[in-house]
Amino acid sequence: MPVVEPGTAWSSELVAQAPELHLITRLADSRAWSMCARRQAAGARVRVVLLHDAVLETESGVRRQLGLPDSAPVPLTVLACARDAVGRGVGERWALVDYLEIIRLSSESQPLICW
Repeated sequence: MPVVEPGTAWSSELVAQAPELHLITRLADSRAWSMCARRQAAGARVRVVLLHDAVLETESGVRRQLGLPDSAPVPLTVLACARDAVGRGVGERWALVDYLEIIRLSSESQPLICW
């Protein structure tokens, strides 16, 4: 994503390049994962940030939610809230991001969808 300086107008070209961001808060939320899979299949760049109980999600659980075989790579960028992951004792199951990074990702994404 290009750096946008203060006073720069957002254009449809910048928005078209922005990835979608899905903030998922519940473990095994089939509606959220189904939407992520549909959007990715439609060609959207999809990022997911797991928050609260969703940080307990495993790679095999995500594959199951996306309808993928066990050996398939997860086709989405999946990150987890560092504070929630540490608080729930799952460590670095996913790449961790802090609140400031989640805010930055949210500001650069179009659309931002919260589940």
